[in-house]
Amino acid sequence: MTKSNDDFRILVVDDNRELREILEEYLKGEGDNVEGASNGKDALEKHSNNRYDLIITDLNMPEMAGMEMIKTIQKENDATEFVIITGYASIDSAVEAIKLGAFDYIVKPFRMEELKVVVKNVREKIRLKKLNAQLYETLRSFYGEIERYRQNTIDAVGANENKEKPTEV
Repeated sequence: MTKSNDDFRILVVDDNRELREILEEYLKGEGDNVEGASNGKDALEKHSNNRYDLIITDLNMPEMAGMEMIKTIQKENDATEFVIITGYASIDSAVEAIKLGAFDYIVKPFRMEELKVVVKNVREKIRLKKLNAQLYETLRSFYGEIERYRQNTIDAVGANENKEKPTEV
C-alpha cells in the first residue's frame, strides 16, 4: 500500500496524450495528487487556479512551449519546482533549463524508476522548504515577543527612575 501524498500536487504537461496519461496514472499509483495539461497555456490556467508543487513538462508543445510556461510561472511564484522531459534534448536547452532553476532535465525515453526518484527528491526539497518557512515564522514570532518584553522592561525601568528622582522646585 502506498502512502498518500495529498498535500503534494503534481501537474504533468505534455501534448502527447498517451504519455501524459501514463505518467499521471503512474504517479497516482505512487500516492500523489496528479493532474494533466495538454500544453503550456492549459497548464498556466490550471496553475493559476490551484498552485502545484511540481510541474513535469515537455519542452516542445503547441500553443506554449515548456520553457515559456516555466518563465511565466516563475514570475509570479518561485515555490513551484519543474522537471523537464524531452525527446529533443540539446546542451542549449539543458543549460537554459538549469538557468531557469529546473530541478531536473530528463531525456525521453526514460525509465519510470528514474522519474520516481526525481519526484521523491523534489518532494523532499519542497518538504524542507515548507519546514524552513514554518521555522522562520516561528522565529519571527519569538523575536517579536522578545522585543515586546524588552520594550516593556525598558518602559518599566524608565517609569521607576522617574519615581525615584526628587522633583525640583
